[in-house]
Amino acid sequence: MDRIEETTNVLRQINKFNSKEISDDILIKSVCDYFNEIKNDTLNQSDLKFLKYISNVVGIPHYFDILNSQFNQETEIEEYNLNTFSSLLYESTLHTNENLKVHKYQMKIMDLFQIGKLNRYFLSASTSFGKTHIVFEIIKKMNYENVVLIFPTIALLSENLEKLISDDNYEYFRSKYKIHTLSEVTEFEENNLFIYTPERFLSFKEKNPTNITFNFAFIDEIYKIDNEYLLDEEVKENERDVAYRLSVFYALEINVDVLLAGPYIDFYDSQKTGYNSSFDKFLSQNQIELINFNQYEIVSKSYEDIKTKKHIDVDKFLEFDFETSRKTDRLIEIIKKINEINENTIVYCSTRNYTETYAKTLLESDVFNNHSDNDYSDFIKHISKNFSKDWTIIKALQKGIGIHHGLIPKYIQKEIISLFNSGQLKVLLSTTTITEGVNTSAKNLIVLHSKKGDKELKKFDAKNIAGRAGRFLYHYSGRVIVLQNDFMKAIESEPEGIKHKNYDLQAPKDEIDLFYSKDEFLSQADQDRKTDIKAEQEKRGIPDEIFNLYKVVSRLDKITIYDEIKKLNTSEIETINALIRKIQYKMDIDNDGFQTILKVIFPIVKSEKLKFLISETDKNGQFSILTHLLHFYLVGGFMSSVTFKIAQGKTIDKSISETAEFVYNTLKYQVVKYLGVFNIMFRFIQSQQNNKTFEDVTGIDRLLLKLEYNALTENGRIASDYGVPSSVLEYYENEEKSKDTKANFDNYEMKIFDRIETIINGTDKSTNE
Repeated sequence: MDRIEETTNVLRQINKFNSKEISDDILIKSVCDYFNEIKNDTLNQSDLKFLKYISNVVGIPHYFDILNSQFNQETEIEEYNLNTFSSLLYESTLHTNENLKVHKYQMKIMDLFQIGKLNRYFLSASTSFGKTHIVFEIIKKMNYENVVLIFPTIALLSENLEKLISDDNYEYFRSKYKIHTLSEVTEFEENNLFIYTPERFLSFKEKNPTNITFNFAFIDEIYKIDNEYLLDEEVKENERDVAYRLSVFYALEINVDVLLAGPYIDFYDSQKTGYNSSFDKFLSQNQIELINFNQYEIVSKSYEDIKTKKHIDVDKFLEFDFETSRKTDRLIEIIKKINEINENTIVYCSTRNYTETYAKTLLESDVFNNHSDNDYSDFIKHISKNFSKDWTIIKALQKGIGIHHGLIPKYIQKEIISLFNSGQLKVLLSTTTITEGVNTSAKNLIVLHSKKGDKELKKFDAKNIAGRAGRFLYHYSGRVIVLQNDFMKAIESEPEGIKHKNYDLQAPKDEIDLFYSKDEFLSQADQDRKTDIKAEQEKRGIPDEIFNLYKVVSRLDKITIYDEIKKLNTSEIETINALIRKIQYKMDIDNDGFQTILKVIFPIVKSEKLKFLISETDKNGQFSILTHLLHFYLVGGFMSSVTFKIAQGKTIDKSISETAEFVYNTLKYQVVKYLGVFNIMFRFIQSQQNNKTFEDVTGIDRLLLKLEYNALTENGRIASDYGVPSSVLEYYENEEKSKDTKANFDNYEMKIFDRIETIINGTDKSTNE
């Protein structure tokens, strides 16, 4: 189609929109596609005026700005006509300050928030919509005093912290609010902004049940309240749905404004068979209004489903000629052609192993033989020195290939994403980690599998993955290239509506849910269970304030721990006290004491992996594997654990991934949770037996802090959240040796140190003065 036809077509669509023949989401796609077609053309003054006009007709003036910011077009309009004046006038209504503006559909949401009324909304929108941006604009507009923002991952927590501290456009927040990211808060200001994960928010509420009253709460990725929406067994095992439901419960306090948000969430239709009313009841009983903006794709998407054809024209910029039907050969050809037009791509794989297998396939091809890693050689040298030059991740990076999955050390994940977004890496092979807690700027997405692990993708997962193709303010359109799988079946499948089990009488309830569901949503059997549990609690004299700690662990499990501790003899109690003494002066464990604790917690452990680590012992049959692994981790950090595994004969790739799984999943979620419940029950029993207050009994709190944050000092915990090399963390953790530690930083470590210093200093200075 030539330019005249394209222009005629977009004008026809504008006329249809004005006469209400088409909806605004169809007009958005038409205008977006038009910009995509002409973005590299030579543009004259008439073109610019027309483009300015249509970008404002559709309510997204950013489309015009992208011509200059991303495609180096000269966009200054020399003479204004009436349409141009009208466009500029409309555009001015979308500005929130001199440098920032929202699009029309973001403004619709902002306009809903009004002072003097309760503002509660549930927003589902496309990944390109810009949900987080409007949250900050709402906070500014409403001038809230105390705000909590809840994100699914530490990575998103630290990304938003860095934006607030470092970006000039967010000066308002630095000057108005004291910004908190740790659950241990000792001082509050008049205005406070908390950035948390669900687990950290619950921990904060436990420590500060009445210290602060929130005015506004934002919860991202809200679909996680429904476990059936989650395919990830690891996420289920870590009980994130429970943490999310409890976070929502505690966020919805009286008179708190709330925005709950997520991408592409589907809802049950009350007029259709199979209707489940639980989510609608959740909304109505909490005075929450639903905003379904799923249809607004601010960045257009094109899909190419490649099966067996040899020649494929994707668009005027990209075509493929395949010589074979082999999947790997076709992948290499696709990436080669995308690389030739100087674009980047994400490659979606169903498992971590596949990301590394296909990375090796690309390494063996000649696609990136001419790639230079000079711009990030300091990073390569750093990880080669601290890990191993034989690690597949490093070999891939040297050729411009990034690998991203949950078993790569966090600061390396973060750097790989940064290198990809800045264009220094051309390909990113990833699992579904790209759909949560990561913002990528990829024009293209190649889908190699229609599964997540060994399970077929649901429509929701597939839409979320496809949403990574194209990013607002960077691209007009994203390409989704499906290579020999059933991904399109998932995209086109029937949607599943979201449910809320606490508002569903028929839904099986976990024990925790019994205490967060109204009686009308509990069966008689549920109510009897609840009564029995309360009776067991009262029989032991355990107060509610103890039960309300570690909320994601059930009351019966806490009672089991209580009973197991009461069974311990004097010598076993002394081993625990010896462990506590050792933790207080040296961050290591006493093996006998830790083994006693494992004996106590074992009956409530749900994870099969963790059960194995506890029950499997060393060759002497004396201590659990978990005891040894924890010792090596505490004494020597991440790499000490890797070295331990290499000594067992495992490859560097396997040793690093197993250590990452142990540190980031088993320790951080599982072990901390069970040890935490042991700690509160042990301290409670000791306080009763020794006639002390609960607060005056020393437990294993210092160990718990280390396991949760991998750091003990406040600055160390902020640095750990951000994602830093171990030497930079050591600088904050060991003040006596900090000067010597810094003197030995390599170039990459110094760069990261300077970055985190800016954030730490900015957090200290953030105030309401």
